[in-house]
Amino acid sequence: MNSLQLGAFKAHLTLLIIALTAFCLMSGSIGQESFKFGVVNTQEVLEGYKEATEAAELLKSEGKRLEGKLKQLADEIQTLQEKKIKTEQFIEGAETANLNNEIRFRQQEYQLQVERGQQDLLKKEQELMEPVYNTLQELIVNVGESEGFDLILEKRLITLYVSEKYDLTQRLIGLINESSE
Repeated sequence: MNSLQLGAFKAHLTLLIIALTAFCLMSGSIGQESFKFGVVNTQEVLEGYKEATEAAELLKSEGKRLEGKLKQLADEIQTLQEKKIKTEQFIEGAETANLNNEIRFRQQEYQLQVERGQQDLLKKEQELMEPVYNTLQELIVNVGESEGFDLILEKRLITLYVSEKYDLTQRLIGLINESSE
């Protein structure tokens, strides 16, 4: 799906959600029932959640460790390439062939380390963040059910404007940090 089709799909989805929300709001007022909804910026809640920030810091340090390892391999490859250039001027092809093989081997090792490192980081991110996401979702559902919300929306995705009285973000930050203590 190209970016134009994806953008059109997102626009249609957003309009559908807005229309559905408007219908729910109107049908609640027509039937004289109250309709309670709220919005939450889940990204902001995660940024304010101690466990999420600790997990993000751990992932960041793992990423830096991988970068250091890759930098070391890249430096070794660069050194071998420089040695090959100098060697080609003065030595027979057999010696430079060995250097070519060594360079190819190191480049393959580098690529393998990149792939493994990315896989390991993704696995670590899932391991660390899945419980955080589950906790956040459970909290939103619990607040929704216990306080009688009919609808809680992600603030960043579909809202152009919402009154602060419907924004649950700061309250959820407080609740999620209280629950983790």
